[in-house]
Amino acid sequence: MARILLIDDEPLLGEELQECLEFEGFDARYIDSPQNALQICQTDHFDLLVTDLKMPEITGLDLIRKLRAEGLAMKIIVLSGHGAQTNRDEALAIGACACFAKPVDVDELIDRIRVETA
Repeated sequence: MARILLIDDEPLLGEELQECLEFEGFDARYIDSPQNALQICQTDHFDLLVTDLKMPEITGLDLIRKLRAEGLAMKIIVLSGHGAQTNRDEALAIGACACFAKPVDVDELIDRIRVETA
């Protein structure tokens, strides 16, 4: 069973995605703090991380950079509610495997998660 960490500063979205992923058989954990995600990823293993790009503490881009700098190689999917294609392109360039615009189609996201965790 794939372990997935969800990071988003919107609790309703994060909790909904966690429930959907658990229903589909994934071991999903939601947190609302990218700073906490860094700490959790240092001590716990996840196969995939799903993160928002725009968050108050640190951005999703900075989170990806920090994870990669620490040698953490889990796959990363980015969610962006702020339409800037350049941010999504940068996320792909620094290590994300996919980007989805918000509001995200949950079925499409789950399909991509299945591919990335197969």
